Amino acid sequence: MAYTWLALDLAQEQLGVVPKADYRLVGLAATGPDLFDKPLAAFYFYRRYKSAVLFAHTLLVNLGVFWLAAGRFRPLAVYGAAFLGHALLDRLWLFPNTFYWPLRGWRFHVWGKQGSEQSEIGKAYWYAFTRRPELWGWELGGLVALLLFVWRRRLYRWPNLRQFLRTGQPPVR
Repeated sequence: MAYTWLALDLAQEQLGVVPKADYRLVGLAATGPDLFDKPLAAFYFYRRYKSAVLFAHTLLVNLGVFWLAAGRFRPLAVYGAAFLGHALLDRLWLFPNTFYWPLRGWRFHVWGKQGSEQSEIGKAYWYAFTRRPELWGWELGGLVALLLFVWRRRLYRWPNLRQFLRTGQPPVR
């Protein structure tokens, strides 16, 4: 979400695009694939596929969102771009059994590591973040992006933050 907010902020400033975008909706769109797939995984699919990256992370869904945002619902293109940016930041092409579903068969990506640590979705994330330090780089980058966005729009000041939360619009600089 932070990467997307900073990218939109810079695009508005440098390119003058979508000046009235609602950052709250942009944030929801940027996390949209996870908002859809994670509950599905928690309730059913994780036990079967050992993955929380499911339908909303597929090329099929991303192409559908692109088609809708670029064509039929052009005023919503900024939200479509935020949704599509999620696939880019998740590096979905590294998981071809998910990304190209159902073109490569019905099976979703199954984690490379098999074992008891993968039996529960919460433990899978815990083990991923404690055993793969490169993931922390992405998280720290997101924190830096968020701090830059807050600093650029002076959201550390209560009136500015309140306006942002109430309207979805950062204050004008």
